[in-house]
Amino acid sequence: MEFKILVETRRSCRAFTDTPVSQEEIEAIVRAGQWAPSPLNQQPFQFIAVTAPEVKAGIRQAGISARQAVADQDGPGWAQKYGMDFLESCPLILVVVSDPAQGGLGAYFNQPHGALQAASACIQNMMLMAEDLGLGSLWFTFFDPEEIKILLDIPGDLEVAGAVLMGTPAGPAKAPPRRTPKVHENRFTP
Repeated sequence: MEFKILVETRRSCRAFTDTPVSQEEIEAIVRAGQWAPSPLNQQPFQFIAVTAPEVKAGIRQAGISARQAVADQDGPGWAQKYGMDFLESCPLILVVVSDPAQGGLGAYFNQPHGALQAASACIQNMMLMAEDLGLGSLWFTFFDPEEIKILLDIPGDLEVAGAVLMGTPAGPAKAPPRRTPKVHENRFTP
């Protein structure tokens, strides 16, 4: 697919069929993620492919707990209505984990987030590859990362960059509106 079309047609998907994501598709998606830029080319990301219903239910529960935390702190009302059922119905959740110790040299000059930034670029590549393969995806972060680390036995020194839901879309997704970007010249101007 032409890159411009790929970028402009990719949508966040929250409704999937029960068609499994093939091993070949998973490998292509992960390989695309590996090509993301990273500080010193350390590629500080690892992946956990979640397909087991009980593990997906645990991720859904972490989302429900986060939703309750928003409600308990008088967060936005819409968040309290955010459904979580799609977490159990999607065929694949790829959890992306990053290692802050592999974030490049930024810790020496107030740029300590290199590994998380690399993992974010990795996730974008994965979602674009999923779209190119005809799969829907969603970058899900509506959870406390510590709950996910416990659920998935992720070591404490690693970070959870996100859970990427993937599968065959159950239908077309709406195109969200885009704002006109503000590009400042030479310096930030209010």
